[in-house]
Amino acid sequence: MKTTLHANGQSLAVEYDKQGNDYALVIDGQPVQARLLAALDGSLTLLVNDKPLRAHVARDGQRTLVSIEGRVYEFSHAPEKKARFNTRDAGRLDPEIRSPMPGKILQVPVAAGEQVEAGQTLVVVEAMKMENALKAEGAGHVKKIHISPGDSVELGQLLVELEFSIPEVAAPQAN
Repeated sequence: MKTTLHANGQSLAVEYDKQGNDYALVIDGQPVQARLLAALDGSLTLLVNDKPLRAHVARDGQRTLVSIEGRVYEFSHAPEKKARFNTRDAGRLDPEIRSPMPGKILQVPVAAGEQVEAGQTLVVVEAMKMENALKAEGAGHVKKIHISPGDSVELGQLLVELEFSIPEVAAPQAN
């Protein structure tokens, strides 16, 4: 199988063949042998070129986050876009803030009913020893908060629901 991963504006060509728990990989032309020793809740124990390696993996749609020895790598399976718009398909903002990975809630600096602006931090999640600030995509108000500081959360768990402000459009005047 062949795939291309994208990270930090660079592409990484990966070819792999799997037989049981053994993988033969070629990563940017470099051969790598890997064996999956254990997998549990996104934690992987691997033997890579005869060296033990522990990795934590979390997926969020097109993104895959991999933590190895305290460093987090973010990969996408689709080419990264040069400009990122804060809108979803057909211009729709996503009102559901979900956890991008398993972790622990550190902060919830907003309250239900509070007005928020685009880019405002709604939740801070600690995962793989890194803090991730989850932000509002658009202006609106906090409809419901489903978590509290100290809570453990799973990948994709609903954290906060927003209701976005709809800009008023002036109706045409009758003459």
